[in-house]
Amino acid sequence: MKSKVILFIICGIFISTLQISSCNNKNSIVSGEAAVKKYYYTQTDSLLQRLNVLDSMATAGNNIAGLKGQFGECRFNYKRTESISEYYFQGLIKRVNGPALPDVKTEDGQVWPPHGFQVIEQILYKHPDSLRPLSAEIKLLQTDLRFMRTNMEHNAISANHMREIIQHQFIRIAALGITGFDAPLSKLSLTEAAYSLHGIREIATLYEGQNEKKVNGRSLAAALQFLTEHSDFDSFNRLVFITDHLMPLSKAYDLTVGFDKTTDSSMVKPFRGTLSNYMRGEGFDADYYSSYANAKSDTNKITLGKKLFFDNNLSRSGTVSCGSCHKPELYFTDGKEKAGDFVHGGSLPRNTPSLYYAAFQSHQFYDLRSVTLEDQADQVMRSSREFNFSSADIAKKLLRDSAYSKLFLKAFEAKEDTISGYRVRNALAAYVRSLSPFSSPFDEYMKGNKKALSAKQIDGFNLFAGKAKCATCHFVPLFNGNIPPWLTKSESEIIGVPAKAIWKNATIDRDSGRYNINRMQELLFAFKTPTVRNAEKTAPYMHNGVYKNLDDVVEFYHKGGGVGLGITLPFQSLPFDSLSLNKSEKTAIVSFMRSLTDKQREDN
Repeated sequence: MKSKVILFIICGIFISTLQISSCNNKNSIVSGEAAVKKYYYTQTDSLLQRLNVLDSMATAGNNIAGLKGQFGECRFNYKRTESISEYYFQGLIKRVNGPALPDVKTEDGQVWPPHGFQVIEQILYKHPDSLRPLSAEIKLLQTDLRFMRTNMEHNAISANHMREIIQHQFIRIAALGITGFDAPLSKLSLTEAAYSLHGIREIATLYEGQNEKKVNGRSLAAALQFLTEHSDFDSFNRLVFITDHLMPLSKAYDLTVGFDKTTDSSMVKPFRGTLSNYMRGEGFDADYYSSYANAKSDTNKITLGKKLFFDNNLSRSGTVSCGSCHKPELYFTDGKEKAGDFVHGGSLPRNTPSLYYAAFQSHQFYDLRSVTLEDQADQVMRSSREFNFSSADIAKKLLRDSAYSKLFLKAFEAKEDTISGYRVRNALAAYVRSLSPFSSPFDEYMKGNKKALSAKQIDGFNLFAGKAKCATCHFVPLFNGNIPPWLTKSESEIIGVPAKAIWKNATIDRDSGRYNINRMQELLFAFKTPTVRNAEKTAPYMHNGVYKNLDDVVEFYHKGGGVGLGITLPFQSLPFDSLSLNKSEKTAIVSFMRSLTDKQREDN
């Protein structure tokens, strides 16, 4: 019955798409930009009216099933124009369709309560006996939607923008939509994916002023058919849908639709390209996260940075290098619960994270206190428990080495003052930025080798990105907390890591995380979401090294994090109900995570 309903919805949208295409051909004098804006206004007006109906139904005391059904219609309406709203109103969109969690502004110490679709979803699905806040939330959402509608006229939709808008929506479907990121309770994600795909078709056709044959209609129909035939959220084969449908579609739109493919070289972005590029690990720019234009990496800087990375002369004692804690053979970790204190003996407060893919984060350290890899290196150098030596002092020391002078001269093409503190840090950062190989079995699968993953690993991915909810924090394909498709912000989460690996009546680890930097209760015990790439090789896990194997890590999440272990955490951001995974499913997830292990480079 559910499949028939979805098929009916999809067919209806498909017919409307053809009508739009036909209508657009008859009115070719309307520019593509004007046509897309008109479509945006029409769809937004429809959404505002649907929200009015939802509000009236709640006021009239309609049953909860009816309210959920109307809410679904509102969500589907939104998905048809989501690509435009998210592209032009990034500053507002978190309040429209962001997680139902407080928005913490560390820059001014403000905490904004959550609003929008996901708060309405929580009311309907978690608190249906208390609908009093619903009307206020609907009205606030309508206010934000009206603001976007009014201000859309001031945005120019260029051909280059349109290309990126479409590819961003493909990425959003793959990395956020079908994982349940923005529909965690209703599980409307798969039907919403159909509306998102039709939204792509509709705006592309309107902008181009061509009929539906301009793009690959058969591929879109096949993707929609797949969604119809596999409508159960928990069992949905996301890997097949992404590789066999979304990735080819993203390429088809990029190749067959005549959008501007030129790029503004002065505009640095963390990613450029199609969803297909994205899933293959292509088109990422690690230099985006550096602070200066002259910080850009190249072969000479990387060569210099590698030499510096393993040089004990960077420490005051002359006995410690970056490689002392970040060992290539251990995937740039040290295998210890907590990093060693090489100056005073004993241990540092936290576990040594891998440097693989560290470049693709907006902030560094577990508490996000550093915004660049250069700044991270500087803090390690200055630490009295690590290098105990400033980068300026290191530069003076290296000036006495003629071999280094030549390497710095070659790397920075400078005739004078070839060695400085900043250049030391920048060269080190360039080496770390090179440590993103995308060479795991998962990557091979994404590049077309369907034998690279076992059946169990495929099941594990589908669980990771679905029922187990792992990918709602560890976003594919970086598998860290850097939010797609813009990739400009690294998330932190409060998950309640215990002091000891016990499963009942646990106590929280005393490290308060981001609260050490920003004294806000909403950040107490918050830590950066790291990548799970190479997790097989980087035990022990968590900021305190409490778990020694991946099975225990999965069990921790399965039980609902700290709250599930008996810890009181009023701001835990991790869902604290059980994931209801059976033994076979847990094993499959661990098997999948092992497929994220990169081939070791011989030159590390």
